Amino acid sequence: MSTPTSKQTTQSAAIRGKQIQGLIRKMKQKIKKIEREGEVIPRDCHIIRYQVNRNQKLYYYYKLQSASPIFPMATNSQKKTKYKYLGKAGSEAHIDAVEKMTRRDIIDELERVIHSLQESYLDICFGGEIEPDPSYDLQDDK
Repeated sequence: MSTPTSKQTTQSAAIRGKQIQGLIRKMKQKIKKIEREGEVIPRDCHIIRYQVNRNQKLYYYYKLQSASPIFPMATNSQKKTKYKYLGKAGSEAHIDAVEKMTRRDIIDELERVIHSLQESYLDICFGGEIEPDPSYDLQDDK
């Protein structure tokens, strides 16, 4: 049986800090690229499937649902609603919403990675390994 070895790095803390900074910049660039690819659904929106029973048959439809009213109403565009009708599975509106939702999910995950990397950077800087780089602003997310 092999003995567990500690994962020690031979790189200096300054080099590791610069690598983390570079990776954070790269993740932010990926987010900007995704945002340029097309519209992104707001954070608190979800695609909901619901069923309708008509003439002894079940029909399934889809809608976007948000926590607060953000979509214009179909009958009165001056008013807002929490729902946006997407139609049946595979409809153009449904596919478009899925693509927008996918972009949102990818951006959310990249932002979680950025947050984790920022904490790692702070561990290196304020954990006593090196002085923080004053040219690097952790709050500059976008």
